[in-house]
Amino acid sequence: MKIKNYISLLLQLTVFGCALAGVIMTAGMTSETFMGGATAFLYFTVQSNIWIGAVCLVFAAINICCALSRRAVTIPLPLLVIKFVFTVSITLTGIVFCCVLAPTMPGAFSSATNVLTHVVVPAAAIADLFVGTPVSLKYRHFAWALIPPIYYLFFSAIGYVCSWDFGGGNNYPYFFLNWDSPAGAFGFADGMYFMGSFYWVIVMIAFISALSAGYIAAMKKICAKRPQSV
Repeated sequence: MKIKNYISLLLQLTVFGCALAGVIMTAGMTSETFMGGATAFLYFTVQSNIWIGAVCLVFAAINICCALSRRAVTIPLPLLVIKFVFTVSITLTGIVFCCVLAPTMPGAFSSATNVLTHVVVPAAAIADLFVGTPVSLKYRHFAWALIPPIYYLFFSAIGYVCSWDFGGGNNYPYFFLNWDSPAGAFGFADGMYFMGSFYWVIVMIAFISALSAGYIAAMKKICAKRPQSV
């Protein structure tokens, strides 16, 4: 097994371990706005950490098997696409928290839980995507990365309509998915509700599309500079 495979294995175990610790800690949190427990699993943060943690555990097992058997293993393309998709999802988790949510949350980065689930896991997963993925993807694969966010939009919309308690009595998980905010769906307002939820959704879809296409372009360049193993 090559040095890059050992680095990849370390990154994958880091993702899995930190995601597991972060999810457990998040489920145990209680505050005025977040009740922890099962409520934690209603959030995209926790769901995306579970997805990428599980995928990295599978890739770590493959790497360990390669090391023990001293034989290369051909990884199926669908599994590589799944890894790519969930890496994009966890990247979204990190960027939205750092750039959108954290500025509205004093002491956001003083919480070990926030740092693990929103910073460490995304950073390690992104690094592993470029270190550990042995083949480049086609540009058409970018669309698969839209599935988890679009699923979550429907998931949160069901929760909104059914008045699920996402914590603190709120029937929405994040302020930009509060369809009853001062800006509503298509309006504009002051403060953090400066534009309606519909516009947030459009911005998110456009951003994810650009992000996933950018990742594919970067992987193509990396793979073009090294021998292909599969």
